[in-house]
Amino acid sequence: MTNDERLAIIEKSSKQVSRGIFFSTIIIVASFLPVFLLTGQEGKLFHPLAYTKTFILLIDAVLAVTLAPVLLSFFMKGKFKTEEQNPINRGMERVYAPLINWCLTWRKTTIGINLALLAVSIPLLLSLGTEFMPPLDEGSILFMPITQPDVSNTEVKRILQVQDKIIMQVPEVKGVLGKAGRASTATDNAPLSMIETIIQLKPRAEWRPGLTKAKLIAELNTKLQIPGVVNGWTQPIINRINMLSTGIRTDVGVKVYGQQLDTIYNISQQVRAALGGVPGVQDLYVDPITGGKYLQIDLNRPQLARYGLSVDQVNEVVETAIGGAPVASTVEGRRRFAISVRLAEDFRNSLAAMGRIPIQTSAYGPVPLSAVATLRFENGPPMINSENAQLRGAVLFNVRD
Repeated sequence: MTNDERLAIIEKSSKQVSRGIFFSTIIIVASFLPVFLLTGQEGKLFHPLAYTKTFILLIDAVLAVTLAPVLLSFFMKGKFKTEEQNPINRGMERVYAPLINWCLTWRKTTIGINLALLAVSIPLLLSLGTEFMPPLDEGSILFMPITQPDVSNTEVKRILQVQDKIIMQVPEVKGVLGKAGRASTATDNAPLSMIETIIQLKPRAEWRPGLTKAKLIAELNTKLQIPGVVNGWTQPIINRINMLSTGIRTDVGVKVYGQQLDTIYNISQQVRAALGGVPGVQDLYVDPITGGKYLQIDLNRPQLARYGLSVDQVNEVVETAIGGAPVASTVEGRRRFAISVRLAEDFRNSLAAMGRIPIQTSAYGPVPLSAVATLRFENGPPMINSENAQLRGAVLFNVRD
């Protein structure tokens, strides 16, 4: 066989096979189109896979009709064998030939079967937009209660310890690890009022007979009814996915955007009232955007002038006494820590105590802060959330039977 004859056979075979490969690849690409219709968490998880798979298959379809014939001309040399001499082809033809003959003989039946399969897929098409991923049992529970926005450090520690003790009394609990407030990282913006407790469970074989995870959560929720605390139950992994993809730390959330925090809060309360009677809605609460406490110190300038004090002098004393001022640093291993000095908690835990903070004057000796300023607490937002350059509030809840 001459080289021209060999190339002619390869060309003819490529034209016959490449067309089928090209269209079969396009059909596979079309099968991924429903993935692009997914929204929310499912869309963010599966869109990268769908894009990657589609691009690879499109390139494969182009290479099947361009590069493949060229490579065949280089590597397919020697004596060519017929299809009947290939045992794999013979085995596949024995299965395929009767099937294709039956389809061509019963053409209307074949079309009817395909139409029936298409009709079966219509309900699946109508269900698009609902939850695509079924909930997974992670083997542990994340308990996320929310306290009052103006809760103190001491009180939130006490609540956390009480909750951990109650949780450990349940026989199915293996261990408890709780955290209040934010971690030592800039990516954690959790307020002090948000508690996260990971509950590790024992193997199912050690549980009480007939007890399910839903019943266990219901039992824990009943025991952990503390005044001023709204309970929330989810799972650690799905909670992190929800927070990263949507900014909502529960299964479902309703975001409320606006320009005024008071208006956002009022609308959020209306949404909460509307969702209160919906079956399946659990752990319903409004993300607090009001109720924070701020210390306001109004300086009396005539009194400052009387005692010969300046605004900067008073501000410096207040900053050092209440907030603390760095005076030195210490090195422990490879880490450096600043040493700050401020008044003990007993001398700054109330308005009366802070009003007695002494301020040294040049002519009158030490005078209390209350002599030159008025101290009071004002209400304000505990934390301001924004999204797309707009203030945001949220109504959060989980879905359970």
